[in-house]
Amino acid sequence: MVFGFFRRKKTQKPLSVGDLRKLLKEGKYKDVINSLKERYKENQELTQIYFEALVKANHIEEAKKLLKEVGKENLPPSAVALLMEEPKKESLLEKFKRGLKKTRQLLKLDSFFKQHKEVDEEFYEQLEELLIKLDVGVDTAVNLVEEIREKKFTNVEEVKDFLKKRFKEILKNCKGEFQLQGIPAVVMFVGVNGSGKTTSIGKLAYKLKKGGKKVLIVAADTFRAAATEQLKTWADRAGVDFVGDREGADPGAVLYKGLQKAFSENYDVVLVDTAGRLHTKEHLLREMQKLVKVVKKFDQSQPSEVLLVLDATIGQNSLNQAKMFASAVDVSGIVLTKLDGTAKGGAIIPICKNLKIPVKFVGVGEGIEDLEPFDPEKFVEAMFE
Repeated sequence: MVFGFFRRKKTQKPLSVGDLRKLLKEGKYKDVINSLKERYKENQELTQIYFEALVKANHIEEAKKLLKEVGKENLPPSAVALLMEEPKKESLLEKFKRGLKKTRQLLKLDSFFKQHKEVDEEFYEQLEELLIKLDVGVDTAVNLVEEIREKKFTNVEEVKDFLKKRFKEILKNCKGEFQLQGIPAVVMFVGVNGSGKTTSIGKLAYKLKKGGKKVLIVAADTFRAAATEQLKTWADRAGVDFVGDREGADPGAVLYKGLQKAFSENYDVVLVDTAGRLHTKEHLLREMQKLVKVVKKFDQSQPSEVLLVLDATIGQNSLNQAKMFASAVDVSGIVLTKLDGTAKGGAIIPICKNLKIPVKFVGVGEGIEDLEPFDPEKFVEAMFE
């Protein structure tokens, strides 16, 4: 029998086939994947549903692995065809547009300017309210509207063009080039739990691997349950090597072990995950400093980068997080994640103005290729189009 490899596993209240197909129809691919990843081998129908969810969620590597394991004759032809399609290469502007879609939809940025015919008092009040919702910061919103008043624009399009110009001026000094200096170059990731550190590491690993780099991921966050396991999954997806240990292991020891491997086996880049939350702020900061010391035992010029991962969905609240981590380590750049899940796309403006730390990457989606270098010009254009 073709599906003799299936083994039935006991699960608590598993979703029925009907429920799973309903989730597929609703586009809730992640829910289907989470429900089936431990039980998709139970029967052929579940395997087919799981495969379709993987393809539609753009989990390409897992889908290809399952295709090879099972054979295309045993999977939905439409999903197989979709997987085999040559992916359309998105430009950076198109990726930013996709990532900022929710910002534009919820705030109706484009329609706001189209529906107003005159630059009057009502327009100024609504514009200020819109900018505050965009999360550019109250002070910035008020100041921008005052600037517009002083210009005495008579045309709404002129106001739109002026805003785009000012946003670009504010953000132009925040663009930073990602630096990989030394071999291996050590890149540390810091940030609170839930900010998107794990996914950002996985996506960057994939990008570097595609660029021909030999990459090692080190799981030095041993305090959070399942952190190591999640990072290992991303390492597998990216096709890179991994060093980790059990939950509760000493993070410094794990990092030391990983760096020994990296230096002795000629890796190009080491990506290091760190703890995002410990018992106290002081405990957390000491842990960050300890890990930096471990890196410097191997190479005084490292780390090449210390990237602070900030969640765009919490907007300006991320400023306090940034200040806390910057007080412990020399943060060299910011990775702004989850732009696709928020209306607060403008939060990058106060982050840029207040922190004076360059934005190196932005996360524009859940796919493994959805981490892009920050480009202020294209970012602002995507926000308004």
